[in-house]
Amino acid sequence: MIFSYKYPVVKFFGDDPEDTEVTEKAGSIKTINTDQEPYEAVISAEGSQFHIIFGSHQNGSFLCIPGWHTGCKLSYLDDVFWNHESIFGSDEQFGYENATAIAYALKELKLIIK
Repeated sequence: MIFSYKYPVVKFFGDDPEDTEVTEKAGSIKTINTDQEPYEAVISAEGSQFHIIFGSHQNGSFLCIPGWHTGCKLSYLDDVFWNHESIFGSDEQFGYENATAIAYALKELKLIIK
């Protein structure tokens, strides 16, 4: 199943919080496995694709993005703020917009996981 979703991207133009612009972007999610863990999907956003594998383990939840050589811990799938920060990482190598697209896609996937 393939479906579309939207996610916000905030652009900062200075130090003042009022110097920001929020743009709504569109992405798509192709589900591969939403019946049992580990779950699997492909997220397409802004010309990039992310094959994600996610689920739970003894101490919480995880996300793995093998094609991008990255993985992290997750909170609840609909906890966009926490998941975004975890995906984005302290080194910020993954990129703000990519992390935002994936965090919002996880929130959408929560609605269809059985």
